[in-house]
Amino acid sequence: MHIKDIIAPELCLLGAQATSRKTALQFIANLFAQHNPEYESFPLLKAFVAREQLGTTAIGNGVALPHGRVEFCEQPAAAFITLAEPIDFGAPDKESVDIIFALVVPKQFNFQELQGLDSLIDIFKDKTVCAQIRHAHNNQALYEILVAALDQYPKKEITKDKLVEKTEKEINP
Repeated sequence: MHIKDIIAPELCLLGAQATSRKTALQFIANLFAQHNPEYESFPLLKAFVAREQLGTTAIGNGVALPHGRVEFCEQPAAAFITLAEPIDFGAPDKESVDIIFALVVPKQFNFQELQGLDSLIDIFKDKTVCAQIRHAHNNQALYEILVAALDQYPKKEITKDKLVEKTEKEINP
C-alpha cells in the first residue's frame, strides 16, 4: 500500500480554524468521523493526544504529522489540512504549525506496509512544496499538490527501524 492510496480529496481542507494543538487534533478527529462511519471522534482524539504525549509530531518547517493507532480502524486513512493561523505544536525548530498531515492506522499496523512515508517527510521538509501548499487556492488544489509531490519524490521504503530513528531525530535533533 502506498501513502497516496490513503489520501482522499474530501479529507484535504484549507484554512481550518484551531487555536491550539488540542483544537487542531479535535478538528482532525471530527473530520475523520464525518467522512467515515466506522470512526468515532473521541477515541480518535484520545489516540492523537496519547501519541503527542510521547513527543511532538511536529517535524519543523511549520508541519506536523499527528498519527494514532485505533482498534476500530481497518485500513490506514489520512487527512491533510492547512490552518487559517499557525499554532504552537512544540516543533523542534520552534516554528508554529500551519500544515498538518494526520494518519489513522489499525492498532497492530506495520508501518513497513505503507510505502512513501519517507518521501512524505522529505516533501514536508521542502520549503518550495510547503510554499505551494500554503498558497493552494482550494481543497482540490491542496490534494493535487500533495499527490504531484509524492509522484515526483523518489520511491523509498520505510522500515520500523527507520521510522523510530527518524522520529527520535525529529524529537531530539
